Amino acid sequence: MLYHYEKRWKAAESYRDLNEVFGEGIISERQVQRWFKKFKIGDTSLEDEEGRGRLLEIDDTALLEAVEDDESLTTRMLAEIFGFDHSTIVKRLKKLGKIWKLAGWVPHELSEQNMADRVRVFTQHLQRNEQTPFLQFLVTGDEMWLLFKNLKRKKVCVNPGQTPKGIP
Repeated sequence: MLYHYEKRWKAAESYRDLNEVFGEGIISERQVQRWFKKFKIGDTSLEDEEGRGRLLEIDDTALLEAVEDDESLTTRMLAEIFGFDHSTIVKRLKKLGKIWKLAGWVPHELSEQNMADRVRVFTQHLQRNEQTPFLQFLVTGDEMWLLFKNLKRKKVCVNPGQTPKGIP
């Protein structure tokens, strides 16, 4: 391009010549115009500008590992972890066959402390009920799954057809 510029070629002529010699799609016409503009202001350095150009490729294996280890990671979190733009992460996950689903059901397993707290609270309620009866108005249940209602539900990244794990 610098040779063409010094020979007073137009950017469009240089673009056509470069694509003819090196193969279609080697450079865009807009990029040739940018180089010619740079040459016109006296900057004949052939080095790319700092921060320009493509970043290194995303490590697909590491990205998949991160998603499978913690499927609640958002694409914005992944972008921050891997140092790429959010849209790049979304495109890469789609290319890797991942899809986004809302995780609405949360598994609920009680720890020993949770069970002890329930006994303590129930005892307190029985004592209170003796003073002012209210237990006949309570509705209880013993379910293994609990619906977690949250207006800002997070999407999780899973393989097509896969049910997401719950996110407490």
